[in-house]
Amino acid sequence: MTATASSDQPASEPTEAAYDRFATDYRDWWAPVIAPAAVRLLDRLDGVVRAEAEVTLVDVGTGTGTLALAALARWPNARIIGVDPARRLLEFAEAGAQAAGVGHRLTLRVGEAASLPLEDQAVDGVVTSFVLQLVPNRAAALREAFRVVRPGGAFACLMWRSDDEPFEPDEIFDDVLDDLRITPPVRQSGAGGSWTSAAAAAAEVRRSGFRSVRAREEWLVHRFTPDSYVGVAEHWTEDETFTSLDEPMRRRLRAEVRRRLERLDPDLLVWRRPLVSVVGRRV
Repeated sequence: MTATASSDQPASEPTEAAYDRFATDYRDWWAPVIAPAAVRLLDRLDGVVRAEAEVTLVDVGTGTGTLALAALARWPNARIIGVDPARRLLEFAEAGAQAAGVGHRLTLRVGEAASLPLEDQAVDGVVTSFVLQLVPNRAAALREAFRVVRPGGAFACLMWRSDDEPFEPDEIFDDVLDDLRITPPVRQSGAGGSWTSAAAAAAEVRRSGFRSVRAREEWLVHRFTPDSYVGVAEHWTEDETFTSLDEPMRRRLRAEVRRRLERLDPDLLVWRRPLVSVVGRRV
């Protein structure tokens, strides 16, 4: 999944608001890949957010609501404010909350990570996953998180760690492009980029004002099948390549990538990417 080295959105789009255009594909193809790792971030708040406490948390870049809905299920007295610039994604989050019977505890607002639509010290905690690599100014987003948290409140973040480890299915995809003489569109780099290490992440979060900061490396592990890999490639990581082709060539590309992936050892279809999770407190 080479397109996600520093971002989890199609690389030609400069801001999170681009998800309005990609919302359905994000929900159906990419969100399920990253959801388990995102939800695990809440484990780091055990003992910080008590199950019986009536707290308000803001989920920055809530997207389809994966993290917000998991928090509502985990803490039955909590209220969550989900903030995202993409209205279509917020609609998906609202639908999920209503289906789960927790819509009355979820408030959704359109907004950016670097200018949250909240008053100073308005919430008991900030959570955010797979977002801060997308924002143009990560330092500003972290300062905003600090601004809206009350003294004693918590911050928890999950993001990619820089990594250039090859993934065999990606190599196969590139080989097929060469063999079919397909020239993919030029990709533009993502916004803020990944953290280089847990230590670098902790230092950046401390500079925003948080204390008792603890950062650690984690892993996202996802087992693809040939069909799911091709689906994610077509609808997310390599969507521009597919849309640049006519339908006969798209069919050829799908079929040839799938054929070669089916010959792989299934263990080579397991995608492993390093992450960094960080927690801190406002004192």
